[in-house]
Amino acid sequence: MREIEVRPFPHSFNTRKMNNYKTLSGKGKEIQTDIALHPGDIIMDELEARDIMKSAFAEQLGMKPSHFSELLHGKRNVSAATAIKLEQLLGIKAEYWLRVQVYYDLFMERNKQMSLA
Repeated sequence: MREIEVRPFPHSFNTRKMNNYKTLSGKGKEIQTDIALHPGDIIMDELEARDIMKSAFAEQLGMKPSHFSELLHGKRNVSAATAIKLEQLLGIKAEYWLRVQVYYDLFMERNKQMSLA
């Protein structure tokens, strides 16, 4: 199995500071977005920025390339086990990956319920 070199990326998310951040308007009210970001989108950006091949990364994660592709395209979710592996390989905290997944799931469920109402 080929090892992937983990290189720090200067534009990676600083997960220590992200947990309490909100986007506020000029009047101090929280701004809600109508866009949901799946963890797969962020993983894809990280791999491209670090010049890591998807197939090699899938192998390091212990995932079949087809399953990893489904994760990158939002058809699979990030589990706790996958989040820990992402932390080990990319240096981005597991809590961050799970938080992004939960926010995405909540966003999608809220939109689903609003469309049914």
